[in-house]
Amino acid sequence: MKIVLLAILATLSINAFAQSYLIMDNGMVITTDKSGFVFDLGNFAFPQKVTMRGGQFFVEDNNVIVTIDERGSLFRKYEDIPDKILGKGINYFVSEAGELYTIDSQGIVHITTSDAYKLAGGFGGNYFMTSAGELFSVTKDGMPKKVETEGLVNLRDVVAFGGRYFMTKRGVVYTISDEGNLNSRADVRVGVLQKRGGNFFTDSANFIFTVAANGELMIPALPIGFKMMNITKTGTNYFLDLNGKMFTVTDHGEVYERVVEGLDMRNVRIISL
Repeated sequence: MKIVLLAILATLSINAFAQSYLIMDNGMVITTDKSGFVFDLGNFAFPQKVTMRGGQFFVEDNNVIVTIDERGSLFRKYEDIPDKILGKGINYFVSEAGELYTIDSQGIVHITTSDAYKLAGGFGGNYFMTSAGELFSVTKDGMPKKVETEGLVNLRDVVAFGGRYFMTKRGVVYTISDEGNLNSRADVRVGVLQKRGGNFFTDSANFIFTVAANGELMIPALPIGFKMMNITKTGTNYFLDLNGKMFTVTDHGEVYERVVEGLDMRNVRIISL
């Protein structure tokens, strides 16, 4: 295993999922783990063969699903991928037939079915909403969970979907933790959502916010010299800027710049999520 990037990280959690990937134009697959480390494990994927991409998975040729575990390892297996997909997120996708495919933090695929899933219409990173007014989250263990929203939020008020968060027309951000729990963050002032990733976003006031594994919404400390306006691409737990710099967001909501030796991140072909 070759670790491309190294950083000293404190108080790492063992209960979060933020792992992801990106694919270079030459087919090299770079993976990230839940702590924001980045790896070159010698994996390749032809970009033109990727037929669906999520946050911690992608599909090749409509019948091979590739998943990433919380340590950044990549796994391939044949899977019967439905022809018609209603939507997808970080660790799930939903078929028209009501089949919910989920990926847990170990990269294992789980399949459940329900008539309720056939009504899915609003898709976030680790949650989706239905036309019947129901909210379902997908936990780090890949388990679907119906979320009680009465007294917390009116789903008809949702105007912006994101990774592990969404915003209502009153400007209130709600987050969903890796355990699938809904949290109101009305105490945090946020402008209109702009660039959105899996566990972070920027707003119209030119701030960046991150979402920790427990659902906490915060404004993180940023690397010296970081410029918000330079962000060009956003993934599940990382973003890239126009100078080819890469930044990752840990499961604690910390932001780190990653210097990728020998790789020009401006040559990324496929972004997760």
